[in-house]
Amino acid sequence: MIMDFQVVVLAGGVSKKLLPLVSKEIPNALLPVANRPVISYVLELLELSNLKDLIVVVEGEDAALHVGGWISAAYADRLHVEVAAVPEDVGTAGAIRAIAHHLTAKDILVVSGDLVSDVPLGAVAATHRRHDAVVTAMLCSAPVSGPSESGSSGGKDKTKKPGRYNLIGLDPTQQFLLHIATGAEVEKDLRVQKSILRAAGQIEIRADLMDAHLYAFKSSTRSFRSKGYIS
Repeated sequence: MIMDFQVVVLAGGVSKKLLPLVSKEIPNALLPVANRPVISYVLELLELSNLKDLIVVVEGEDAALHVGGWISAAYADRLHVEVAAVPEDVGTAGAIRAIAHHLTAKDILVVSGDLVSDVPLGAVAATHRRHDAVVTAMLCSAPVSGPSESGSSGGKDKTKKPGRYNLIGLDPTQQFLLHIATGAEVEKDLRVQKSILRAAGQIEIRADLMDAHLYAFKSSTRSFRSKGYIS
């Protein structure tokens, strides 16, 4: 059963880059996408999968109050939601560390609050449980870049900066994630542990996939330490 998963929704805080465009500070989770707060898409996917025990992590006390108030009004008697405020700019690992003492279930689902997807979150949880995996991650196709910008003054094309891609290593069945490196981490050489290569036999390196920021974890101390979520 997947109902016993504990779910952590990482809702961020207030994006300072967006402040000049709005009349007041709106938490990221409540920014509208198609006239709905973006976090509503994740909450409804969780509800449809009967995953109703949630911790919504928000950066900053004021943002947490706004997000908590909206969830209480919109999802009263539908979801069991605890809103936890964490310091600003702590990052994903820091946010999980801050609430680690609340994570008591056998398996934990961690999802970004701005994920808009048609993949049932319960299917990811069920796959994780079926394979008895330590960590399960959802990947998606990377967006195709549009044409380079041109038309700058003087008639010369603007210089286009080279893109940075995640490099993702999969096993031959494309079911197991063997390696992941963000574009910022890769300069010239990609190094993969020999033990991984020996276990998998071969590895397929892909640059056309991206991390969807949806993970399932076993809540053992060892697995969380391996991802840096608790020290």
